Amino acid sequence: MIFGLAMVPLIALGGAGVDVARYETIRVELQDGLDRGVLAAASLTQTREAKAVLQDYLKNLSYANEVNLDFERQNSLNQRIVKASASYTIDTSFIKLVGVDKLTVSAVSTAQEAKQNIEMSLMLDMSGSMISNNRIKNLRTAAKAFIDQMLTDDTKEYTTISIVPYAGHVNVGAAVFDKLGGKRDHSNSSCFELGETNAAYGADPMVFKSAAQVPHFTHWNFGRTDMRPWWCPMESTSITYLSNDATALKTKIDALEMHDGTGTQNAMQWGYTLLNPSAKSVFAAVLAAGKMDSKFSDRPAAFNDADTMKVIVLMTDGAITEQFRPKDYSRPVTQKPDNKEISSSSTNATRLANVCTTAKSKGVTIFTIGFEVSGNATTQMTNCATSPAHYYPTSGSNITDAFKSISISIKKLRLTQ
Repeated sequence: MIFGLAMVPLIALGGAGVDVARYETIRVELQDGLDRGVLAAASLTQTREAKAVLQDYLKNLSYANEVNLDFERQNSLNQRIVKASASYTIDTSFIKLVGVDKLTVSAVSTAQEAKQNIEMSLMLDMSGSMISNNRIKNLRTAAKAFIDQMLTDDTKEYTTISIVPYAGHVNVGAAVFDKLGGKRDHSNSSCFELGETNAAYGADPMVFKSAAQVPHFTHWNFGRTDMRPWWCPMESTSITYLSNDATALKTKIDALEMHDGTGTQNAMQWGYTLLNPSAKSVFAAVLAAGKMDSKFSDRPAAFNDADTMKVIVLMTDGAITEQFRPKDYSRPVTQKPDNKEISSSSTNATRLANVCTTAKSKGVTIFTIGFEVSGNATTQMTNCATSPAHYYPTSGSNITDAFKSISISIKKLRLTQ
């Protein structure tokens, strides 16, 4: 009798290895199934409910119906996190002899899939010289192909593109101009005077409350029928804000019209502003004006945000010109020689260089395209780009290849950052 009682713990001890081995086998297969399940459930392309996906990866277990499964899924625009835990209770064969009837096997797993946000400003030169050599036609083809390359099914949900068309100046759109509190003197177009106290070049943040409006005038191109003569572009050639709608963006590109002057420094200032997190007032106005999707209301992200890549693509077909204004601001329309120069081309080139330097110092990647340019324009675009390798000189239909190369470079940067 005493001997038999003494044997119980010895049997339990000797058989414990069997129970432990079974426990470990079940733990490994439970953990493996859960790991594979959360990876599948966390995929940004996964459309099924997380629970159903997890159960699929556990269903081949002989005890699947007895597994207790808990999970949590967190979704955002470009990220999905799935956390799951699973447990299964087994009956022991040997250690129950010493009072341990059951063992609970547990597994915990977390998976995350994230794709880096892309915030882009695309500045397109709409000056009158774009009529030469079919430049405007070639640009439209290239820019629309670029939109398709950047906004694929795999990338469009975390990519936004703002199109900033420019001539002598940049039209922010009538509704946005008014929401920002600009001082409106006419309703023909909606360009802010930059360089004033209220909207100074390089100001951070820029303040547009009561900022002056660029007059409605022409300088070089009065009387032309193949373009709009005005220095400030019309509403058709205003900014498109934070969009991932490829169809709408391509429609906008087709609708852009050529205008007077080349104010590349103004385009660059606006392109940078649309990536600047301190420009919240601008985007509040854009949102209030109904000119952007509310799902992007958290943009622009901070410059140091690890999940966001900020890109500027600046295209021009010529050097920066002087900035002119009417001698008599009270006249709604005027033309040379009734204008005066308010800033020289060299001053404006310096303004461009300063904004480029600021943007690069904040981590913005700048690509530039010189479309059939030479001389000062080549220098301006080369110096503005992140590096000489980020400058693309091109001509004719080859501009499509330049844009394609930029799209490939952006995708490579996103994978390596």
